[in-house]
Amino acid sequence: MERRLITVPYGPLKSNMYVITGPSGVFIVDTSVSPERTEEYCKLPGLSKGECKVKGFLLTHGHYDHIKFISEWMDLYPDAQVFFSSKDAELLGNAYMNCSYMDGQQITYDFKYENMSGLDGMYIYKDDNIKIKVFETPGHTMGSVCYLFEQMSGDVLFTGDTVFRGSIGRTDMPGGSMKLMTETLKRVSAFDPGLIIYPGHGPGSTVEDEAKYNPFFDL
Repeated sequence: MERRLITVPYGPLKSNMYVITGPSGVFIVDTSVSPERTEEYCKLPGLSKGECKVKGFLLTHGHYDHIKFISEWMDLYPDAQVFFSSKDAELLGNAYMNCSYMDGQQITYDFKYENMSGLDGMYIYKDDNIKIKVFETPGHTMGSVCYLFEQMSGDVLFTGDTVFRGSIGRTDMPGGSMKLMTETLKRVSAFDPGLIIYPGHGPGSTVEDEAKYNPFFDL
């Protein structure tokens, strides 16, 4: 399968979903868009029928606008791994904490996952074509994580609502902490300056640009 990284910017509250294809199969970061709309946008025939080689769903945190369609995706691909931190488990069963109430809905979730808590800096998937490492990055929520994809055409970091271009995720919601976010930003600023960032909302950036121009990095 051709290696591609596709941004699908149609999640609730304009959140980004990412589809990464390649020889290893398909990985999806934040299941915020339906399988049907994703297939149409990405031009991946059979994706919404369970006919593609989807290997994993990588969830950056437990807010509704990032996990809305996780159940539909898991029904289609029951053998795919789901990566998520148990530190955000309490968000799943509470519409206020997972923010679905902000969209006028009362949605809760209950799904099995590979727990990212305690795996900070470790590889969670690797083969001859790609390696994926997780970093625990609390601040927006207690269970927020970032995923580093290696062996792409240059490494890329999916930051969820931790870092945006020129901004950061809110810290005034349940589970948020500006103190923890400050420590997280110090850590992100120490990454390779050329590392490409793909955030949960808005356009991409680099570690170097955020360290220079993002006012929240003025630590």
